[in-house]
Amino acid sequence: MHQSEEEHLIEMINQIALNNISAGDESAVADVIAGHVKKFWPRRMKVILKNYIDQGGSELHPAALSAGKKLFVAID
Repeated sequence: MHQSEEEHLIEMINQIALNNISAGDESAVADVIAGHVKKFWPRRMKVILKNYIDQGGSELHPAALSAGKKLFVAID
């Protein structure tokens, strides 16, 4: 079965969250995730993530959802 690009990005950002869980509380992990996305993800990927979060972001790790919200406040 093929994943959509959105599904792949959700998987990626959730993996970033899990890989950085030792950074501290949810807010600290969200900061690490936001920094990673800001630095390494192209705008196209950020737009897909923003649209997903705007639809509720139900499959995101809580820290990933928080990171996205932090990122997109700055973008909007």
